[in-house]
Amino acid sequence: MFDISNADKLFEDYVAPGLEVEIASESKLWDRLGRTTKGLTLGGKAAKQKVLIRPSQAARASNNSSYPTAQESTPEETIVYLKRALMFALKFDGFALEAAAKGGTVEDPILFEKTGINITIKNVVARQLMMDGSGRLCQANGAGSSSQTLTVDSPYFKNEPTKFLEVGRVIDAYDPSDDSHDIDSIAITAVDKANKQVTLASAQNWADDCWIYDEDVFNKTEAAGKGEMMGLLGIAYDDNPPTGALQGLDVSTYPEWKAFRYHNSGTPRDLSEELILQALDDVSDFAIPTFMLSTKAVRRKLFTLLKDYREYTEKGVMWGGWAGFPFYYDGRIIPIVVDNYVPDGMIIGGDEKKLTIYSLTSSGIVWEKGISGQGILKQVAGKNEYTAEGHIFANMGVSLRRGFFRIEDIKES
Repeated sequence: MFDISNADKLFEDYVAPGLEVEIASESKLWDRLGRTTKGLTLGGKAAKQKVLIRPSQAARASNNSSYPTAQESTPEETIVYLKRALMFALKFDGFALEAAAKGGTVEDPILFEKTGINITIKNVVARQLMMDGSGRLCQANGAGSSSQTLTVDSPYFKNEPTKFLEVGRVIDAYDPSDDSHDIDSIAITAVDKANKQVTLASAQNWADDCWIYDEDVFNKTEAAGKGEMMGLLGIAYDDNPPTGALQGLDVSTYPEWKAFRYHNSGTPRDLSEELILQALDDVSDFAIPTFMLSTKAVRRKLFTLLKDYREYTEKGVMWGGWAGFPFYYDGRIIPIVVDNYVPDGMIIGGDEKKLTIYSLTSSGIVWEKGISGQGILKQVAGKNEYTAEGHIFANMGVSLRRGFFRIEDIKES
Protein backbone atom coordinates (compact mmCIF):
# COMPACT_ATOMS: atom_id res chain seq x y z
CA MET A 1 0.00 0.00 0.00
CA PHE A 2 0.97 3.67 -0.20
CA ASP A 3 3.88 4.54 2.08
CA ILE A 4 4.77 8.25 2.36
CA SER A 5 8.37 7.44 3.29
CA ASN A 6 8.84 5.57 0.00
CA ALA A 7 7.33 8.47 -1.91
CA ASP A 8 9.71 10.89 -0.17
CA LYS A 9 12.66 8.77 -1.19
CA LEU A 10 11.49 8.96 -4.79
CA PHE A 11 11.45 12.74 -4.55
CA GLU A 12 14.89 13.00 -3.00
CA ASP A 13 16.59 10.46 -5.26
CA TYR A 14 14.88 11.15 -8.58
CA VAL A 15 12.39 13.99 -8.82
CA ALA A 16 14.50 16.80 -7.31
CA PRO A 17 17.70 16.14 -9.33
CA GLY A 18 15.58 15.69 -12.42
CA LEU A 19 14.21 19.22 -12.12
CA GLU A 20 17.66 20.74 -12.37
CA VAL A 21 18.39 18.66 -15.47
CA GLU A 22 15.12 19.79 -17.04
CA ILE A 23 15.90 23.48 -16.38
CA ALA A 24 19.35 23.10 -17.93
CA SER A 25 17.83 21.39 -20.97
CA GLU A 26 15.70 24.46 -21.70
CA SER A 27 17.90 27.36 -20.60
CA LYS A 28 21.25 27.64 -22.34
CA LEU A 29 22.34 30.28 -19.82
CA TRP A 30 21.45 28.12 -16.79
CA ASP A 31 23.19 25.14 -18.35
CA ARG A 32 26.33 27.08 -19.27
CA LEU A 33 26.69 29.26 -16.16
CA GLY A 34 25.31 26.79 -13.65
CA ARG A 35 28.07 24.30 -14.38
CA THR A 36 30.93 26.82 -14.22
CA THR A 37 29.96 28.97 -11.22
CA LYS A 38 32.23 28.30 -8.25
CA GLY A 39 32.96 29.96 -4.93
CA LEU A 40 29.84 32.07 -4.57
CA THR A 41 30.13 34.97 -2.10
CA LEU A 42 26.85 35.33 -0.28
CA GLY A 43 25.94 37.69 2.53
CA GLY A 44 22.51 36.91 3.92
CA LYS A 45 19.90 38.00 1.39
CA ALA A 46 22.39 39.40 -1.11
CA ALA A 47 25.59 38.57 -2.93
CA LYS A 48 28.46 41.05 -3.01
CA GLN A 49 30.19 41.59 -6.32
CA LYS A 50 33.09 43.84 -7.27
CA VAL A 51 32.65 45.44 -10.68
CA LEU A 52 34.98 47.41 -12.93
CA ILE A 53 33.64 50.83 -13.86
CA ARG A 54 36.69 52.46 -15.42
CA PRO A 55 40.22 51.08 -16.02
CA SER A 56 43.35 52.88 -14.86
CA GLN A 57 44.83 55.29 -17.40
CA ALA A 58 48.35 55.28 -15.89
CA ALA A 59 50.08 53.98 -19.00
CA ARG A 60 52.03 55.94 -21.61
CA ALA A 61 55.33 56.27 -23.43
CA SER A 62 58.01 58.49 -21.86
CA ASN A 63 60.84 60.82 -22.89
CA ASN A 64 62.48 60.52 -19.46
CA SER A 65 62.79 57.99 -16.67
CA SER A 66 59.63 58.95 -14.80
CA TYR A 67 56.68 56.59 -14.64
CA PRO A 68 53.09 57.84 -15.06
CA THR A 69 51.40 59.06 -11.92
CA ALA A 70 49.91 55.98 -10.36
CA GLN A 71 46.13 55.65 -10.28
CA GLU A 72 43.67 52.92 -9.54
CA SER A 73 40.96 51.49 -11.73
CA THR A 74 37.55 52.69 -10.65
CA PRO A 75 35.81 49.82 -8.87
CA GLU A 76 32.47 49.57 -7.15
CA GLU A 77 31.22 46.91 -4.79
CA THR A 78 27.68 46.11 -5.81
CA ILE A 79 24.90 44.16 -4.20
CA VAL A 80 23.10 41.45 -6.15
CA TYR A 81 19.85 40.85 -4.28
CA LEU A 82 18.69 37.27 -4.18
CA LYS A 83 15.18 36.79 -5.54
CA ARG A 84 12.39 34.37 -4.86
CA ALA A 85 12.99 33.45 -8.46
CA LEU A 86 10.70 30.44 -8.49
CA MET A 87 8.07 29.08 -6.09
CA PHE A 88 6.37 25.88 -7.21
CA ALA A 89 3.87 23.45 -5.73
CA LEU A 90 2.61 19.99 -6.67
CA LYS A 91 -0.63 18.37 -5.54
CA PHE A 92 -1.45 14.65 -5.25
CA ASP A 93 -4.70 12.88 -4.56
CA GLY A 94 -4.32 10.25 -1.83
CA PHE A 95 -6.49 7.80 -3.71
CA ALA A 96 -4.24 8.01 -6.78
CA LEU A 97 -1.12 7.52 -4.68
CA GLU A 98 -2.55 4.49 -2.90
CA ALA A 99 -3.89 2.99 -6.13
CA ALA A 100 -0.47 3.44 -7.74
CA ALA A 101 1.15 1.60 -4.85
CA LYS A 102 -1.09 -1.39 -5.64
CA GLY A 103 -0.37 -1.21 -9.38
CA GLY A 104 -3.78 0.23 -10.17
CA THR A 105 -2.66 3.16 -12.34
CA VAL A 106 -0.98 3.30 -15.72
CA GLU A 107 1.67 5.81 -14.58
CA ASP A 108 2.85 6.65 -11.09
CA PRO A 109 1.11 9.94 -10.13
CA ILE A 110 4.30 11.40 -8.67
CA LEU A 111 6.17 10.90 -11.93
CA PHE A 112 3.15 12.19 -13.85
CA GLU A 113 3.04 15.42 -11.84
CA LYS A 114 6.82 15.72 -12.09
CA THR A 115 6.54 15.72 -15.88
CA GLY A 116 3.95 18.49 -15.77
CA ILE A 117 5.76 20.78 -13.33
CA ASN A 118 9.09 20.26 -15.13
CA ILE A 119 7.64 21.74 -18.31
CA THR A 120 6.45 24.83 -16.47
CA ILE A 121 9.54 25.26 -14.29
CA LYS A 122 12.07 25.04 -17.11
CA ASN A 123 10.10 27.55 -19.19
CA VAL A 124 9.79 30.04 -16.33
CA VAL A 125 13.48 29.89 -15.39
CA ALA A 126 14.61 30.08 -19.03
CA ARG A 127 12.40 33.13 -19.57
CA GLN A 128 13.68 34.92 -16.47
CA LEU A 129 17.34 34.45 -17.39
CA MET A 130 16.70 36.02 -20.79
CA MET A 131 14.37 38.89 -19.81
CA ASP A 132 14.90 42.26 -18.09
CA GLY A 133 14.19 41.39 -14.45
CA SER A 134 10.85 43.23 -14.36
CA GLY A 135 8.60 40.17 -14.64
CA ARG A 136 6.61 41.73 -17.46
CA LEU A 137 5.04 39.15 -19.78
CA CYS A 138 3.29 41.45 -22.26
CA GLN A 139 0.97 44.47 -22.45
CA ALA A 140 -2.75 45.00 -22.86
CA ASN A 141 -3.44 46.19 -26.39
CA GLY A 142 -6.43 48.39 -25.67
CA ALA A 143 -8.46 49.08 -22.55
CA GLY A 144 -11.07 46.67 -21.21
CA SER A 145 -14.38 47.37 -19.50
CA SER A 146 -16.17 44.46 -17.81
CA SER A 147 -14.59 42.17 -20.38
CA GLN A 148 -13.16 38.68 -20.36
CA THR A 149 -11.27 39.00 -23.66
CA LEU A 150 -7.83 40.58 -23.37
CA THR A 151 -5.83 41.41 -26.50
CA VAL A 152 -2.08 41.65 -25.90
CA ASP A 153 1.07 42.90 -27.56
CA SER A 154 4.72 42.74 -26.55
CA PRO A 155 7.72 45.05 -26.98
CA TYR A 156 9.96 41.99 -27.35
CA PHE A 157 7.80 39.29 -28.99
CA LYS A 158 5.68 41.07 -31.54
CA ASN A 159 5.24 37.93 -33.64
CA GLU A 160 4.04 35.91 -30.66
CA PRO A 161 2.90 38.22 -27.84
CA THR A 162 1.05 35.38 -26.05
CA LYS A 163 4.33 33.42 -25.79
CA PHE A 164 4.23 33.29 -21.98
CA LEU A 165 0.46 33.04 -21.50
CA GLU A 166 -1.00 29.57 -21.04
CA VAL A 167 -4.34 28.16 -19.91
CA GLY A 168 -4.36 27.94 -16.13
CA ARG A 169 -1.77 30.69 -15.59
CA VAL A 170 -2.89 33.23 -13.00
CA ILE A 171 -2.05 36.84 -13.90
CA ASP A 172 -1.99 40.37 -12.51
CA ALA A 173 -2.04 43.64 -14.47
CA TYR A 174 -0.70 47.03 -13.40
CA ASP A 175 -1.28 50.43 -15.01
CA PRO A 176 2.19 51.99 -15.59
CA SER A 177 0.79 55.53 -15.23
CA ASP A 178 -0.07 55.11 -11.54
CA ASP A 179 0.83 51.49 -10.63
CA SER A 180 -2.84 50.74 -9.97
CA HIS A 181 -3.65 47.03 -9.71
CA ASP A 182 -6.08 46.61 -12.62
CA ILE A 183 -6.28 42.80 -12.68
CA ASP A 184 -5.74 40.85 -9.47
CA SER A 185 -5.08 37.09 -9.52
CA ILE A 186 -7.29 36.06 -12.45
CA ALA A 187 -6.75 32.78 -14.27
CA ILE A 188 -6.52 32.42 -18.05
CA THR A 189 -9.10 29.97 -19.39
CA ALA A 190 -8.28 30.11 -23.12
CA VAL A 191 -5.49 31.36 -25.38
CA ASP A 192 -6.08 32.45 -28.99
CA LYS A 193 -2.57 32.83 -30.41
CA ALA A 194 -3.80 33.63 -33.91
CA ASN A 195 -5.74 36.68 -32.73
CA LYS A 196 -3.30 37.47 -29.88
CA GLN A 197 -6.01 37.22 -27.24
CA VAL A 198 -6.65 35.43 -23.96
CA THR A 199 -9.90 34.73 -22.15
CA LEU A 200 -10.04 35.53 -18.44
CA ALA A 201 -11.96 33.53 -15.83
CA SER A 202 -14.14 36.55 -15.00
CA ALA A 203 -14.92 39.99 -16.42
CA GLN A 204 -12.31 42.64 -15.58
CA ASN A 205 -11.46 46.30 -16.18
CA TRP A 206 -8.00 47.41 -17.31
CA ALA A 207 -6.19 50.34 -18.87
CA ASP A 208 -4.59 50.39 -22.31
CA ASP A 209 -0.91 49.38 -22.22
CA CYS A 210 -1.11 48.03 -18.67
CA TRP A 211 1.61 45.45 -18.04
CA ILE A 212 0.72 41.79 -17.54
CA TYR A 213 2.59 39.81 -14.86
CA ASP A 214 2.40 36.41 -13.25
CA GLU A 215 0.43 36.56 -10.01
CA ASP A 216 2.32 38.30 -7.15
CA VAL A 217 5.45 39.03 -9.23
CA PHE A 218 5.14 42.82 -9.73
CA ASN A 219 7.85 44.77 -7.95
CA LYS A 220 8.72 48.37 -8.71
CA THR A 221 12.29 48.43 -7.39
CA GLU A 222 15.19 46.11 -6.63
CA ALA A 223 14.82 44.38 -3.27
CA ALA A 224 15.80 41.14 -1.59
CA GLY A 225 13.28 38.34 -2.14
CA LYS A 226 11.14 40.44 -4.48
CA GLY A 227 10.31 39.93 -8.14
CA GLU A 228 12.23 37.96 -10.74
CA MET A 229 15.86 37.22 -11.47
CA MET A 230 17.76 39.70 -13.61
CA GLY A 231 18.03 38.44 -17.16
CA LEU A 232 20.35 39.06 -20.08
CA LEU A 233 18.09 41.72 -21.63
CA GLY A 234 18.37 43.84 -18.49
CA ILE A 235 22.15 43.49 -18.55
CA ALA A 236 22.72 43.94 -22.31
CA TYR A 237 21.09 47.37 -22.33
CA ASP A 238 22.23 50.99 -22.52
CA ASP A 239 20.14 52.22 -19.58
CA ASN A 240 18.76 51.07 -16.23
CA PRO A 241 16.44 48.03 -16.35
CA PRO A 242 12.73 48.69 -15.64
CA THR A 243 13.14 47.90 -11.92
CA GLY A 244 15.81 50.57 -11.47
CA ALA A 245 19.58 50.74 -11.23
CA LEU A 246 21.26 47.43 -12.07
CA GLN A 247 23.05 46.18 -8.94
CA GLY A 248 22.52 49.61 -7.38
CA LEU A 249 24.54 51.52 -10.00
CA ASP A 250 22.49 54.20 -11.76
CA VAL A 251 23.52 54.91 -15.35
CA SER A 252 23.11 58.65 -14.78
CA THR A 253 25.80 58.51 -12.09
CA TYR A 254 27.91 55.80 -13.71
CA PRO A 255 27.65 56.47 -17.48
CA GLU A 256 30.11 53.64 -18.22
CA TRP A 257 27.79 51.14 -16.49
CA LYS A 258 25.95 50.18 -19.65
CA ALA A 259 26.15 47.67 -22.47
CA PHE A 260 26.23 48.34 -26.21
CA ARG A 261 22.88 48.58 -27.95
CA TYR A 262 22.30 48.87 -31.69
CA HIS A 263 18.73 49.56 -32.76
CA ASN A 264 16.83 51.17 -35.61
CA SER A 265 14.04 52.87 -33.62
CA GLY A 266 11.78 49.86 -34.03
CA THR A 267 12.00 49.67 -37.82
CA PRO A 268 13.28 46.29 -39.07
CA ARG A 269 16.43 46.48 -41.21
CA ASP A 270 18.50 43.92 -43.11
CA LEU A 271 21.15 42.04 -41.20
CA SER A 272 24.72 42.77 -42.22
CA GLU A 273 28.05 41.31 -41.22
CA GLU A 274 29.30 44.85 -40.53
CA LEU A 275 26.63 45.30 -37.85
CA ILE A 276 27.79 42.21 -35.99
CA LEU A 277 31.45 43.18 -36.40
CA GLN A 278 30.76 46.62 -34.95
CA ALA A 279 29.20 45.07 -31.86
CA LEU A 280 32.06 42.60 -31.41
CA ASP A 281 34.64 45.36 -31.95
CA ASP A 282 33.06 47.57 -29.29
CA VAL A 283 32.81 44.78 -26.72
CA SER A 284 36.37 43.61 -27.47
CA ASP A 285 37.76 46.86 -26.06
CA PHE A 286 36.56 45.66 -22.64
CA ALA A 287 36.15 41.88 -22.74
CA ILE A 288 36.53 38.82 -24.94
CA PRO A 289 33.17 37.98 -26.58
CA THR A 290 32.51 34.26 -26.27
CA PHE A 291 28.93 33.74 -27.48
CA MET A 292 25.99 35.16 -29.38
CA LEU A 293 22.34 34.13 -28.97
CA SER A 294 19.74 34.66 -31.68
CA THR A 295 16.34 33.59 -32.91
CA LYS A 296 16.05 30.84 -35.51
CA ALA A 297 14.97 33.35 -38.15
CA VAL A 298 18.00 35.58 -37.52
CA ARG A 299 20.32 32.59 -37.71
CA ARG A 300 18.81 31.65 -41.09
CA LYS A 301 19.39 35.21 -42.30
CA LEU A 302 23.02 35.04 -41.25
CA PHE A 303 23.47 31.66 -42.89
CA THR A 304 22.14 33.07 -46.16
CA LEU A 305 24.48 36.04 -45.79
CA LEU A 306 27.64 34.01 -45.24
CA LYS A 307 27.10 30.73 -47.07
CA ASP A 308 28.95 31.88 -50.22
CA TYR A 309 32.01 33.12 -48.32
CA ARG A 310 35.07 31.01 -49.04
CA GLU A 311 35.94 30.72 -45.35
CA TYR A 312 32.47 29.46 -44.42
CA THR A 313 32.22 25.81 -43.42
CA GLU A 314 29.25 23.58 -42.74
CA LYS A 315 30.97 22.31 -39.60
CA GLY A 316 29.18 23.47 -36.47
CA VAL A 317 30.72 24.72 -33.25
CA MET A 318 29.81 24.06 -29.64
CA TRP A 319 29.02 26.43 -26.80
CA GLY A 320 28.97 24.25 -23.72
CA GLY A 321 26.74 21.36 -24.74
CA TRP A 322 24.92 23.37 -27.39
CA ALA A 323 25.51 23.27 -31.14
CA GLY A 324 26.20 26.68 -32.62
CA PHE A 325 26.66 28.37 -35.95
CA PRO A 326 30.26 29.65 -36.49
CA PHE A 327 31.01 33.36 -36.86
CA TYR A 328 34.64 34.14 -37.64
CA TYR A 329 36.11 37.11 -35.80
CA ASP A 330 39.79 38.06 -35.46
CA GLY A 331 41.00 34.52 -35.98
CA ARG A 332 38.52 33.06 -33.52
CA ILE A 333 35.19 31.32 -33.93
CA ILE A 334 32.33 32.75 -31.91
CA PRO A 335 29.26 30.47 -31.80
CA ILE A 336 25.85 31.86 -32.61
CA VAL A 337 23.39 29.66 -30.74
CA VAL A 338 19.60 29.68 -31.09
CA ASP A 339 17.65 30.25 -27.88
CA ASN A 340 13.84 30.03 -27.70
CA TYR A 341 13.60 33.13 -25.51
CA VAL A 342 15.64 35.63 -27.53
CA PRO A 343 13.22 38.39 -28.65
CA ASP A 344 12.21 38.85 -32.27
CA GLY A 345 14.86 40.28 -34.58
CA MET A 346 17.64 40.31 -32.02
CA ILE A 347 21.17 39.05 -31.41
CA ILE A 348 22.58 39.17 -27.86
CA GLY A 349 26.24 38.54 -27.19
CA GLY A 350 29.10 39.02 -24.79
CA ASP A 351 31.59 37.45 -22.44
CA GLU A 352 30.04 34.70 -20.34
CA LYS A 353 32.88 34.93 -17.79
CA LYS A 354 31.43 38.25 -16.65
CA LEU A 355 28.16 36.58 -15.59
CA THR A 356 27.44 34.72 -12.37
CA ILE A 357 24.31 32.92 -11.21
CA TYR A 358 24.08 33.40 -7.46
CA SER A 359 22.08 30.83 -5.50
CA LEU A 360 21.70 29.81 -1.88
CA THR A 361 22.27 26.15 -2.77
CA SER A 362 24.57 24.37 -5.19
CA SER A 363 21.71 22.88 -7.20
CA GLY A 364 19.52 25.96 -6.86
CA ILE A 365 16.42 23.92 -5.96
CA VAL A 366 15.19 23.50 -2.38
CA TRP A 367 12.22 21.35 -1.33
CA GLU A 368 10.24 22.24 1.75
CA LYS A 369 10.39 19.55 4.41
CA GLY A 370 7.31 17.62 5.44
CA ILE A 371 5.97 16.50 8.81
CA SER A 372 8.45 16.97 11.68
CA GLY A 373 11.02 18.20 9.20
CA GLN A 374 11.14 14.86 7.41
CA GLY A 375 10.60 14.07 3.75
CA ILE A 376 8.93 16.32 1.19
CA LEU A 377 5.29 15.23 0.84
CA LYS A 378 2.91 16.92 3.27
CA GLN A 379 -0.67 15.87 3.96
CA VAL A 380 -3.32 18.57 3.63
CA ALA A 381 -5.14 18.98 6.95
CA GLY A 382 -8.46 17.14 6.97
CA LYS A 383 -8.04 15.82 3.43
CA ASN A 384 -6.71 12.74 1.72
CA GLU A 385 -4.41 14.97 -0.32
CA TYR A 386 -0.69 15.62 -0.33
CA THR A 387 1.39 18.58 -1.50
CA ALA A 388 5.05 19.10 -2.32
CA GLU A 389 6.52 22.60 -2.46
CA GLY A 390 9.89 23.91 -3.54
CA HIS A 391 11.71 27.06 -4.51
CA ILE A 392 14.76 28.59 -6.15
CA PHE A 393 16.33 31.62 -4.47
CA ALA A 394 18.76 33.05 -7.02
CA ASN A 395 19.76 35.97 -9.22
CA MET A 396 22.19 36.71 -12.03
CA GLY A 397 24.89 39.31 -11.64
CA VAL A 398 27.39 40.91 -14.03
CA SER A 399 30.87 42.22 -13.25
CA LEU A 400 31.45 44.23 -16.46
CA ARG A 401 28.35 45.41 -18.25
CA ARG A 402 30.30 46.71 -21.25
CA GLY A 403 31.19 43.12 -22.01
CA PHE A 404 27.73 42.65 -23.58
CA PHE A 405 25.71 43.90 -26.54
CA ARG A 406 22.40 43.49 -28.25
CA ILE A 407 21.51 44.14 -31.88
CA GLU A 408 17.82 44.92 -32.37
CA ASP A 409 15.37 45.45 -35.24
CA ILE A 410 16.79 42.77 -37.54
CA LYS A 411 14.41 41.92 -40.37
CA GLU A 412 13.40 38.27 -40.01
CA SER A 413 11.42 37.82 -43.23
